[in-house]
Amino acid sequence: MDESEQTSNVDQWSDMAAWIIESLADKPVGFLFEMGPGDYVYSDDDEDDVVCVQVQMLSDGVMMLRRSRSVLGRLFIADYSSDRLPLDKWLFNDHFEDCTDGYLFSRDLQLVADTCVTWFRENWGVRSPDDLGCEYSFPDELLPPVGY
Repeated sequence: MDESEQTSNVDQWSDMAAWIIESLADKPVGFLFEMGPGDYVYSDDDEDDVVCVQVQMLSDGVMMLRRSRSVLGRLFIADYSSDRLPLDKWLFNDHFEDCTDGYLFSRDLQLVADTCVTWFRENWGVRSPDDLGCEYSFPDELLPPVGY
């Protein structure tokens, strides 16, 4: 790879980090952002690594980032409170069965975005952000807003 290709590749990843920040900014509690291989199709008997990340919005602007080498399930979180959570400290304690490579609680959008990019780029050799796919979902409301 020549120097111009390396610069272009770095720019792509920087642009991806900026896009992740934009995608996570000002989202409601319960919002879920997931990213992994764009061409992956889930199978119960799949034994290969499936590198992915998941970001869940908690209260007070705190995000929970989970990294994994297996498909991450959607958590049924009992409490979105961020009180007493250790912020900006990487945790590895097998608390989540499907989360193979740790998790982080943070309010820092740049830290979360850079961690996602690094997970794919440096650790798994993903050539380009174009090889990745993304899915996000908003929380359901139990009742319509007042006045409707």
